[in-house]
Amino acid sequence: MVAEEMARVNNSGFERALSCTAHARPIAIIIGQFKHGGSERQLYTFLTYCDRNRWNPVVYVSGELGYWDEPIRKLNIPVVLLRGSPLAKMRQFRKHCVAQGAKHFFSWSSYTNAYGLSLIGLNVHCIGSFRNTGFTDLPSRWRWLWSWASMAGISTAVCNSRRTQIEISERSALTKKVVYIPNAIQVLPSDKLRAYREAWRQKLGLSETDVLVLGVGRVEPAKNFSRFVDVVHQVVQHVPVKAIIAGGDQGDQQNVQAHVDDLGLRDTVDFLGLIPEARELICAADVFLLSSDREGMPNVVLEAMAAGVPCVSTKVGSIGDVIEHGTTGFIAEMDVQQLAQYVHRLAIDPTLSKAVGKHARAAIERNFQPEHIVSELWALCETPSDH
Repeated sequence: MVAEEMARVNNSGFERALSCTAHARPIAIIIGQFKHGGSERQLYTFLTYCDRNRWNPVVYVSGELGYWDEPIRKLNIPVVLLRGSPLAKMRQFRKHCVAQGAKHFFSWSSYTNAYGLSLIGLNVHCIGSFRNTGFTDLPSRWRWLWSWASMAGISTAVCNSRRTQIEISERSALTKKVVYIPNAIQVLPSDKLRAYREAWRQKLGLSETDVLVLGVGRVEPAKNFSRFVDVVHQVVQHVPVKAIIAGGDQGDQQNVQAHVDDLGLRDTVDFLGLIPEARELICAADVFLLSSDREGMPNVVLEAMAAGVPCVSTKVGSIGDVIEHGTTGFIAEMDVQQLAQYVHRLAIDPTLSKAVGKHARAAIERNFQPEHIVSELWALCETPSDH
């Protein structure tokens, strides 16, 4: 019954897309899943700024639906869930694109770039994405094959990290167009930020003088929240802080919680689980700490900077494209002591913390506003024949 209802929803949305004005060009956009995540939020922003007189998008999901399904459907954009084996999904996707009349394809993640191979022979302009360092977010088993497939079916590769742009350019030689376009983030008005801060700190039982160190993200090995805990452990030896980890468990929470217990930090570090609107929680923080081993362009850091919250981060992905060390935040190697030194400096010096947060917010306003960045992405979809 559930499958039949989902098929009905998919078909009705797809039929609406086919009935849209002929002046709007059909474009097929594919993403792996609709769970909580920065990539999904970026897709939502991309679609929000879609000119519907020029483009008629259909979004295909190769994995699972989730949180972002409803918001995207509310944009009056159809969502089609592909089913079955990988080969069956490829066949479905090709069939839908033929029916849609799509001559433009945009893959939103490296592991869905391979769907461009299913469109061979249809004269479709194929754009792919790389949202992490190189090919590190591809499955480890048969990674060489996944890496080949993620490149073979596309003519343009979009990287949200300059480091990744260099890696992909070296891999593709002169056969692909490889461009760097950063993530986009909306800067909320100051009164909203204050309201979110007051509401969350009240909910958390924090006074205005309490120092909150926050980490947000999936609790998985790559995010290395054990390092986050180690940093907090060093900081509390010198200054009292409260620490929060907010994110859904993706296989590492038990280990991180055990580490908290081993270090005697149960009264210092709290786990909030998945927070649907984490950017509201971020406003409550005094220091945002990213402890990851691997990232592309972390949305949570952009959101913290946009909220005027000073960030301390490991040197991962495109973090150097986002944070100007010492001015808009602090970047450290994968070193607990160095990270702790920066967190400690911000925790004991409100003047420094305020200045860094102010510079960070201004940097986001200058360089990462959706209007400009999203227009660059939509411009990539154009081909000479469209004019």
